[in-house]
Amino acid sequence: MHQSVLRAVLPLGNNWLRLGLVLIGLGLFAPGALAQSADSFLGRPIYSEPASGLQLPPQCQVDPAWRTNVRGSDLEIWIAACGTGGRVWLLRRQIVEVVNARAARLRFEVIDERIYPDETPGESLSVQCTGPTDDPGYVVRGARWREDGKDLRLKAARGALRLDPRTQRLGDVELGAIDCTRFPEREAMMKRLQQAR
Repeated sequence: MHQSVLRAVLPLGNNWLRLGLVLIGLGLFAPGALAQSADSFLGRPIYSEPASGLQLPPQCQVDPAWRTNVRGSDLEIWIAACGTGGRVWLLRRQIVEVVNARAARLRFEVIDERIYPDETPGESLSVQCTGPTDDPGYVVRGARWREDGKDLRLKAARGALRLDPRTQRLGDVELGAIDCTRFPEREAMMKRLQQAR
């Protein structure tokens, strides 16, 4: 019956209409559209267990030095390496269960995301920055560093992000008074501790 209805609606001589329907159908299921939605982690939860640590999405990595708390809120900013390039996530933190006086199960929800395929997390994409009043929550991209003893200080960057507290979204800001310092020895030690878990 289905074929007879199709033939009645689409006479054999109307190949252009059939071709158009086929192309529309292919467009709805194009791999690019699926990949775009699969690439975003917006709205996805990430759990943290006291015994096993962060339960990150497959192929994603977040080093301890790539995370910062936003003072006076339940928000955090993370830099993640998922496949190639880097991502900046703004997350809302929620306590799921208090296990004991020093440990809790946490749930993080990605509420904003920026994807930078040409950036290297922890290197050219860094969250180790503070603003004019020493407040954290700044991210630089396209960062280049200069040695300052054992530390690395920001030499230049292509741009910066900052949380807009009103909209709870990441927004572009001027580099102006942003100060960024990386501590390679501490980064390496924190990474070793995370891998030992």
